[in-house]
Amino acid sequence: MKKTKEKVGLIGIWFILPSFLGFLVLFLIPYLIGIKLSFQNSSLDSTFVGFSNYILLFQNEAFRLAVKNTLFFMGIAIPLILVISFLLALILYEIPTPGFVKLFIILPMFIPSGTVAGFFNDLFGNGVDNLLNSDKAMWVLIVLFIWRNTGYNLILYLAGLLRIDKSIIESSEIDGVNYWEKVQHIYMPLCTPTTVFVTVLSIINSFKVFKDIYILQGPYPNPRVYLLQHFMTNKFQSLQYAELTSAAYVFTIGVLVVVYLLFLVDRNYAKKVGERQ
Repeated sequence: MKKTKEKVGLIGIWFILPSFLGFLVLFLIPYLIGIKLSFQNSSLDSTFVGFSNYILLFQNEAFRLAVKNTLFFMGIAIPLILVISFLLALILYEIPTPGFVKLFIILPMFIPSGTVAGFFNDLFGNGVDNLLNSDKAMWVLIVLFIWRNTGYNLILYLAGLLRIDKSIIESSEIDGVNYWEKVQHIYMPLCTPTTVFVTVLSIINSFKVFKDIYILQGPYPNPRVYLLQHFMTNKFQSLQYAELTSAAYVFTIGVLVVVYLLFLVDRNYAKKVGERQ
């Protein structure tokens, strides 16, 4: 029996190894090399310049614009998509619907970016308003993100709601709790782990919106939708690797801090649940 388990474990390692090697060679090693580059004058000149690249980065107007736009986009789009996804999940939870409805809801995720970009360009980029080239361009981007990702988040929330013990809901109804009190005191607290996961997933998916806006407006779009990914892509194309890597690490640290705080929330929730039990 022990030999069988060891054999199964070795087989599992062999299956994981190609993926791990690919991650190591294509992602982790270049990422670690980039740390060195961020403290050098350039990729061709290995002169150590300390934190000069980071200081120059925060003095760069294009970088500051990209940070402002990215934070605005994420600060509006992610809370909005969480609320919309949760409310729609509540509707589907209370009203039984056939499976094809859920399939239809998540369909936007699987539409190619080129098709989505063409559709949104026809809808918002032409005509009298020409919203994509106006001051309201960021709101078009937010609508695109929410339209594309709400379905998947909704399904995750629905799965979280379905995991709630029916006896808790029935007990609250016997005690005369109304619907919105159930939402506030049962559904929302018990969906905390789902909310944390959906938030992390939404942060990841928010980076993918760059592909759509890049197809729509290229490397130098309307300043209202100039994101950090535009800044880093342009630095890569102009071979300014020191600034590119500096921006990438600032970006990564910011994301890791947010994700860490979210997991602290999840851990505190799990701790409270454990104490109650």
